[in-house]
Amino acid sequence: MSFASTEDCIPVWRQILNSTLLVLRSHSLHFHALSIMFLWPIIFSLIVYLSFYLAVFHPEYNFITSTHRPQFSISSSEIFVTMVCTLFFALFFLCSIATITYSTVQAYYNRPINIISSIKSIRNSLFPLLSTFIVSHAIFISVSIIFALALVVLLQIIKKLGLIELQNDSNHFRFLFILVIVPVLLWLQVNWSLAYAIAAVESRWGFETLRRSAYLVKGMRWVAFWTHLFYGLMLGAMVIGTNVVFVILGVGKGDHWRSFSVSSQVVQCTVLGTLGMNQFLVLNVVLYVYCKHLKGEKLPFEYVSLPLDEEEKNHNIV
Repeated sequence: MSFASTEDCIPVWRQILNSTLLVLRSHSLHFHALSIMFLWPIIFSLIVYLSFYLAVFHPEYNFITSTHRPQFSISSSEIFVTMVCTLFFALFFLCSIATITYSTVQAYYNRPINIISSIKSIRNSLFPLLSTFIVSHAIFISVSIIFALALVVLLQIIKKLGLIELQNDSNHFRFLFILVIVPVLLWLQVNWSLAYAIAAVESRWGFETLRRSAYLVKGMRWVAFWTHLFYGLMLGAMVIGTNVVFVILGVGKGDHWRSFSVSSQVVQCTVLGTLGMNQFLVLNVVLYVYCKHLKGEKLPFEYVSLPLDEEEKNHNIV
């Protein structure tokens, strides 16, 4: 039996939210365990990474007393550390999507779920998710570069024609670039919001998941838009705000990070960020299920159903 409500008087976004909360409440321990294993390390690292990175590689710079813009030279060790952290974030992010997507679909259809089965789902979902991750980010980067080059050429043409007097200030260019690129990337993100769920559930690869996501999300784009906007702003503001405070205070230097105030703030922000990210991933999977129902499609039976012997073996596990 599905958790979805069929009452026409209830807005679709409300049905999706209610189904999400019901899934989370019905299996709270299970999703908390998955969050601790895969989401907690990501949020914790995002909160403390920048302050410790600057403290290790650029300890001489003071963000309070210095008035000039910092000129950092990047060493090979910094590049190596950045690449390792990027791989760490990507791996844990994809594993969290695989396990939470599997668990959400099983819970949505009242199927038994357990930690072992959820972790085993990574084996079947990781490479489709990885291909989707690589293709989508390659397109994001390519679009950003193309728009940046186009904006530079356009500004140079306008400057030579004398239509508008422009100052040689990089801040103006950055503002114009952000003003142009953010709506474009947000539009792509909304259209591709179901791509990871499709990769995990339907085992589709690369660009095919993006194309199918754009098809399924039609008619539900506003729900996807407000979902990404709300959780994106909430998590982004929390992580960026905490990083700014920690960098200004120099938390990564000396023994500041051992103080109770810093430790408690790190724990609070990590817990809130983990809960928010977990809820967002579950909600996105529920949105995917609703979009399939609107298109008259059903989920693959082999994904929804667990082998009977595995269910009997693990039914007592969270």
